[in-house]
Amino acid sequence: MSEQQEKAYFNGESLKKLIAAEGKHLKGVICILWQNSINKNDVVELIDHVQFVFTDGYKLTLGSNQDNNGLEVVDYNFEQEKAELAKEFGDKIKLFAVNATPTKMWKDVEGLKLDSIQITKEGSSSYLSDSVLFNFGTERRTVSISPLDGIIIDFYEE
Repeated sequence: MSEQQEKAYFNGESLKKLIAAEGKHLKGVICILWQNSINKNDVVELIDHVQFVFTDGYKLTLGSNQDNNGLEVVDYNFEQEKAELAKEFGDKIKLFAVNATPTKMWKDVEGLKLDSIQITKEGSSSYLSDSVLFNFGTERRTVSISPLDGIIIDFYEE
């Protein structure tokens, strides 16, 4: 992140929803892919949202904030968003919901308890929203945001 960009922080509601996921067992992960094919020679695809579904039915969905410089926890309605994009852009911009659970990234944490969610504290009560670490005990994953690349999901290695 360049020094000129403002830092983004989680709001109180996002923090509450993150904390509520701790201690739950992961059932699955859904990635919402955004595809822009307005320019047929330069199709852009990125992860727009990632949703964690837990065995008790709780869903935690991370997306980009309004300024695209941080993450936020959102109440997301895939069908509504898909319909709105279709109405505005026709088939030029599409959303796809992909079950990512069986992928190499997520198959080893399916069914595991989410021990903790770690975020960077800055100051006495502010938490940066640039990255989230999901700690499943021996397995850890990061979710971060890039203004140009959307949501980035990766293995965490110390």
